[in-house]
Amino acid sequence: MATKVYDVVVVGSGAGGATAAYVLVNQGLEVMHLEAGRMLQPGKDFRTHLRPWDLPFRGQGKPGDYDGLWKINEYTDHLYTNPRKEKYDSIDKFHWTRLRAVGGRTNTWGRSCFRHGTMDFKTQSMQGFGEDWPIGYNDIAPYYDRVERLVGIAGNRDNYFNMPDGIYSGPPHPPRCGELFLKAHAAKAGVPVLHERTAALSANHDGRPKCHYCGECGRGCDVGARFSTLDGIIPKLRGKRNYTLRTNSAVHEVLTGENGRCTGVSFFDSVTGQPGEVRAKAVVLAASTVESVRIMLNSTSRIHPKGLGNGSGLLGHYVMDSMKAGGVSAILPVMRNRTPINEDGAGGSHMTIPRFNYKRKNNYYGGYFLLGGTGFGSGAGSGSGVSGWGPDLKKQIRANNGASISLRGYGERLPEYSNYFEIDPGNKDRFGIPQVRFQTAPSDNDRKMMEDMYNWIDEIFRACGAEVMPYTRMIEPMGDATHEAGAARMGTDPHKSVLNPYCQSHEVKNLFVTDGSCFVSMPGTHGITTLMMSLSWRASEYLAHKMKKGELA
Repeated sequence: MATKVYDVVVVGSGAGGATAAYVLVNQGLEVMHLEAGRMLQPGKDFRTHLRPWDLPFRGQGKPGDYDGLWKINEYTDHLYTNPRKEKYDSIDKFHWTRLRAVGGRTNTWGRSCFRHGTMDFKTQSMQGFGEDWPIGYNDIAPYYDRVERLVGIAGNRDNYFNMPDGIYSGPPHPPRCGELFLKAHAAKAGVPVLHERTAALSANHDGRPKCHYCGECGRGCDVGARFSTLDGIIPKLRGKRNYTLRTNSAVHEVLTGENGRCTGVSFFDSVTGQPGEVRAKAVVLAASTVESVRIMLNSTSRIHPKGLGNGSGLLGHYVMDSMKAGGVSAILPVMRNRTPINEDGAGGSHMTIPRFNYKRKNNYYGGYFLLGGTGFGSGAGSGSGVSGWGPDLKKQIRANNGASISLRGYGERLPEYSNYFEIDPGNKDRFGIPQVRFQTAPSDNDRKMMEDMYNWIDEIFRACGAEVMPYTRMIEPMGDATHEAGAARMGTDPHKSVLNPYCQSHEVKNLFVTDGSCFVSMPGTHGITTLMMSLSWRASEYLAHKMKKGELA
């Protein structure tokens, strides 16, 4: 019996992979969709509504179990790959957070959906640093439109500089008391505070209900009010005759023929450990930046001795993540002893501080946004750092409950060849697939930007009359923001890039990479997920067009 050959095999079911599958299936192509993890049942698998006292370690998890990967805790540790069980070298240099399940990290993402503007794509020609993307905002804007209509975003048209307004399915979520206070007092320091643009619904959309304000989106949503590909894309595909989803399929290699073109992929069944293969006319890798490039680096052959599509030698280089500084917490005295009210909201911030240094003279390149937190919550909050015992301790905790506020900076990162990862042949995962090791470090630009972040945070808190808690100025390891990108950058010159402007390999015409790997730079505007989905949508339409014309064979 002849082996079935699909039109396309898509690897990964997160933001980039599910979007690619959605577009390709709706273009009429026959798609095999592979996901390394299992299918999730939101009502069963998400521990959204558990309280700290329901768990042995009050939600934090056993100390030291997760090696500093902050998204992994007692609420989510059954979803993520534990770095102690599947180790990789250099965890001090890169925080690699992996979620192997249908939907990938869209199950627990931060949900911010700000568009990136013209200047973000043309940093060299318009801002004098880094490198320009081979595409501009006008190329990607129509795809932002399509993605936003699919996702459903609560937002406001603010007409803010270099941050284009989008298409919103509902109004922004109402600010909490502390956020309104921050907005009013930050204005005295000349700092803008805008409504968050978030993929947590404020109005019913596409068969999904609006958010019911339990405040725990980061643990997964059991009703689908926050967008994930598990809820918003995969159900639209299942049942279609030209779509097949195979879960528990950990891809480790792209197969190639004598001409160097892709012929399919090989994988291990994540449950049984048995090997398997899928044959296809084209391959789309969207398993997340590190995993997709790991697959390419492990796919060596006579024609591709340094890894698939790696003739430039750049595969794995220029890896980036938002430059994430440590957080700063403070107490607003005017809000002490507030009567507790429900301020759980949509989870995360309802307002944010966008990049605001465009017209200032800086001693560094790029910009950043500040993400805040405030309000009553279910955790220990500001009480976790209070010393004492008995009635006095309770009095202090109650006084500060609802009066705390925090800010943290996330900044632009310059693309650096010296930031890279490579195959670590001496370290293999449970399937025998070689792992990666990272070589990354903060740059002088990162450190100067970090200092400016903290200086402005101090200034904003002074304007608020806040009592700042002790803190350390620091840069988190790359990867900690979970915005990893680059490592297979797009461009027009095959000697200086891995992919073309349509996320197609320069060297292997039937290979596309549609996750964050293609990024040329890491913008200082909040959120990259809808940009990633827009790039994937654009690339997938191009793939379908070329395949129908017979130009990928």
